[in-house]
Amino acid sequence: MNSVDIFKQSLNFYGRLFNKIFWLSVASSITPLLMVAYVGSGQTNILGMLFVGAISMFFSIYMLAFIHQFSKDQDDSLAQAFKLTLSKFFPVVVTSIVFGIATVLAIIPGAIVGGILSAGLEDEQLKIGLATIFALIPMSFVLYRCFFSVYFTLTDGTPAIEALKISNQLTKKNKLIFRALMLLSVVMLAYVVVLLIVGQMIAVGTLAIAILEFALQVIIMPFFTIFIYRLYEVSKAEMEANLNKQDSE
Repeated sequence: MNSVDIFKQSLNFYGRLFNKIFWLSVASSITPLLMVAYVGSGQTNILGMLFVGAISMFFSIYMLAFIHQFSKDQDDSLAQAFKLTLSKFFPVVVTSIVFGIATVLAIIPGAIVGGILSAGLEDEQLKIGLATIFALIPMSFVLYRCFFSVYFTLTDGTPAIEALKISNQLTKKNKLIFRALMLLSVVMLAYVVVLLIVGQMIAVGTLAIAILEFALQVIIMPFFTIFIYRLYEVSKAEMEANLNKQDSE
């Protein structure tokens, strides 16, 4: 199975789950807007922001749990997916936090190297740009290699550190994942370009553009989630098959 096959399969899943996954997408997408409105109101209560962020993450995990449940058991019950989400929420949050810490730690050596190499430059913008590039290189590497860590925690109950290690093993020299994510990046780029073009062509207010962006996000985000999950499942099955083959030899 190649990346195009996974894309087609994801479209099929999307069509079958749309009437239910749509509402999960609405809930997941609207909570960040509430956070923006909350911050914009001048109320910067940290607990309030954490609460809104936790709600957004809960519905994102809920959506992923629902997709996983349907993929494994052909069960489209939101009630069962909700129970699964409750049992997996805190482990997935822990893995996400560890993943975030690993990403931040990866930035530090790159920023130091970039700062040293750009120390002799007089142009401040060039200096900042060079330092940023060197910081982004290790960060991008960690993001790519550990991308599926939360998936291992949700589907297999893998602890955070072990999930990062297995995700690294899964993505290492995996051409299918690389090509599939490149395909997804092209689709996402086209999505962003459409938003920019619409924003320039339609003479409407900022609120109308924000509503349009929200509507497109609600429709498109579930497909991206399904695509990445199917990519994870296919790649994981191939990795396990290869490991079993090596053990038998």
